[in-house]
Amino acid sequence: GGEAGGEEDRGEGRSLFVFCFVISWILFALIWYIIMIIHGDFSDEHQNSNITINQCVNGVKSFRGALLYSIETQQTIGYGTRAVTEDCIAGIILLIIQSCFGLLIQALWVGLVYTRLSRPRKRRSTLIWSKQAIISLRDGILTLQCRLGDMRYKSTLVEAHIRMYFLSIRQTKENEIIPLSLIDMDVGFDAGKDRLFLNWPLIIEHKIDSRSPLFNMTKQTIYEEKFEILLVLEGIIEPTGMVTQAKTSYLPEEIIWGARFERMIHFDIDCYTVDYSKFNQITTDNTTPELSAKQLQEQNNNNNN
Repeated sequence: GGEAGGEEDRGEGRSLFVFCFVISWILFALIWYIIMIIHGDFSDEHQNSNITINQCVNGVKSFRGALLYSIETQQTIGYGTRAVTEDCIAGIILLIIQSCFGLLIQALWVGLVYTRLSRPRKRRSTLIWSKQAIISLRDGILTLQCRLGDMRYKSTLVEAHIRMYFLSIRQTKENEIIPLSLIDMDVGFDAGKDRLFLNWPLIIEHKIDSRSPLFNMTKQTIYEEKFEILLVLEGIIEPTGMVTQAKTSYLPEEIIWGARFERMIHFDIDCYTVDYSKFNQITTDNTTPELSAKQLQEQNNNNNN
């Protein structure tokens, strides 16, 4: 859907670009043609004589010539066969107006193209996040997980990397209230797992260890807390080299304790298929305890002793 929409928008942009220039050429050609008629450039005296004195524009004998002269003037081509004369005051004024208009319309289109490239919204809309996050055991460690997918298969984000933050109210030892305290949550920076290869849907994983703000939260207490998990994805768009950013967040009620994401990648003999209909589907995980990561760590230490 995102790919088709992007192609449609690019086609409309190209059509509008051509339309603006063609219409401006034709409109100015009409004005030039009217001025030349009023000035008498197409009278029998001028048409049957090689003398160009008192003509408004030399080298123009029909509307097609006026159109060519309009294009040459606005685009500053100047082939040399058509030129306004000093006897035509109206032509000189129109020449100044059309030259300025040509520069203005080109500057406007340069600005529009630059704005479109610097704010790549369409690329961001093809990046999708799971509606809910989950907490479950993975390799014996309690983890917070969410799923990320890229619906555009023809263009891969270069240098894509993910960040996760814990946003909450914090009170300092001096009783100062910080309404929006931002704490960085590790998503595998030391191991390079924060750098993503988005050719297929990925599960973003945060290990809940002693450095995590979720370390002391159990299944019961996590829904009593007031916080927000913020995720930020940044990457470089391959065709344009521009940076795009996609964000999402999860509130406590959007986090499911003791669940796993449904598998959506299936392998065939020589390829694999991705079933995006299962992107937000989750299954219950009965192996995940309702204990906090701290309690689980203490329990494992006691068992080892």
